[in-house]
Amino acid sequence: MPGRSAGRRRGGAPARVLSLCLSLSLCFAAAAPLAAAPVRAETADAAPALRTGEPETWRVATHPVPPLVMDEDGRLRGFSIDLWNAVARELGVRTAYVRVDDLPALFAAVSDGHADLAIAAVSITAERERRFDFSVTMLETGLRIAVRAEPDATGSATARALRALLSDAAFLQVLLGLAALILAVAALVWWLERRHPGGMAARSGPAHGFAHVVWWALSSLAAQAEEMPRSPLARAVTVVWLFTCIALVAWFTAGLTSTATVERLRGAVNGPQDLPGKRVGTVADTTSVAYLADHFATPVSFATLEAACAALQAGTVAAVVYDAPALGYYATRPGHEALRLVGGAFNRQSYGILFPANDPRRKRVNQALLGLREDGRYDEIYGRWFGSESGESQGR
Repeated sequence: MPGRSAGRRRGGAPARVLSLCLSLSLCFAAAAPLAAAPVRAETADAAPALRTGEPETWRVATHPVPPLVMDEDGRLRGFSIDLWNAVARELGVRTAYVRVDDLPALFAAVSDGHADLAIAAVSITAERERRFDFSVTMLETGLRIAVRAEPDATGSATARALRALLSDAAFLQVLLGLAALILAVAALVWWLERRHPGGMAARSGPAHGFAHVVWWALSSLAAQAEEMPRSPLARAVTVVWLFTCIALVAWFTAGLTSTATVERLRGAVNGPQDLPGKRVGTVADTTSVAYLADHFATPVSFATLEAACAALQAGTVAAVVYDAPALGYYATRPGHEALRLVGGAFNRQSYGILFPANDPRRKRVNQALLGLREDGRYDEIYGRWFGSESGESQGR
C-alpha cells in the first residue's frame, strides 16, 4: 500500500504542473487586450489633432491693374487673382491679401516684410532680379500702343504737319530764336530811324514808334512791308534782313512740306517705329518708361493709366504705351471708344510672382504653377480673361 500511495503522488505531479501552465496561459491571454488598449487610445486621440490643424496663411500684396487685378466693391478679381487662388488651393494655404496703391508700394511691401509675396502685373527684369526672386513665368505679354480713334480725321495733311512741327521741341526753340532775332532787328532799325527826320520811328512817341518798326519787321517776312527805312544805315540793315527773311521762309516751307509728306504716307503713330521724337504717355515706375527713353521717344509719366489716356484724349501726348493686357482691356471697355489700339504687342516680357530673395515658398509655388499648366487649369483661367494673344479681354 505504501508503495501504491507513493506512486500516485509521483504520478500526480506532472498533472499539477500542466494545470499550472494552463492557468498562466489563460492569465496572459486575458491581460493582453488590457495592455494593448492604451496604445490604441493614444493613436486615436492623435489623429483628430492632425486633422484639425490650421493651414498656413500667406500674406499676398497686390494692386489694381485691370484685368489682372480689379477691386470691385471690396472684392478682388482678375486673371492674377484667379491664378493665385488656384495656386493657394493646390498648396493648401490660406491667403490674406495686402492691398497697395501702385508698383513701388508693392515692392516695398515685399522688401519690408509686410507681405510674403506679391502678384499683379510685375515684369521680370534683370534689375528686379538683383533684389528679389521670381516664380516661373505666369504670363507672357508685351507692350501695346493706344492712339485717339480719329486723331487726324478733321484736318488735312498740312494741318497735321503744322501741329507736328509745333509740338516738336527743337522747332519751338528755333521759333523762339526767330522771335528774338526779329526784336533785335526792330530795335536796331528803330534806334537808327528815330534820329532821321523822316524815319519810320520819328513820327510818334518811342513806344508807338518801336511797335511800328516791329510790325514792319514781321511784314518783311511775308514780303508785305509797305514802308522802307530812310536812314542809310537802317537801309543797309534792311537789305541784310530781307535776304534773311527769304532764307527763313524757305526753311519753314521745306520743313512743313516734308512733314506733310510723311503725314500723308503714314499718319501720326501706327507702330513702335513711329514713337521716336514724340511725347508718349505711360504709367510711372514701369518698364514702359525705360523702353520709351531707350527708343528716343519722350516719356510722359502719369500716376495711373486712366490719367495717361485722359491726356491722350486731350491731345497733350501723341500716344500711350503700356502693358498689353491692361491697355487692351482699358481701350476696349464701354465709354472708351475714343481710343484705338495700333500694331501688335512688342518688346515681349514675362510676368512673375514676386518673392523676397531666397524665399523657400518659391519652389512650392513653382511646382503648383507647373501643375496648373500641365492639367489644363491654367488654360481655363487664361481663356476666362483674355480673348487673344494680344491681351484683349473677352466679354464675361
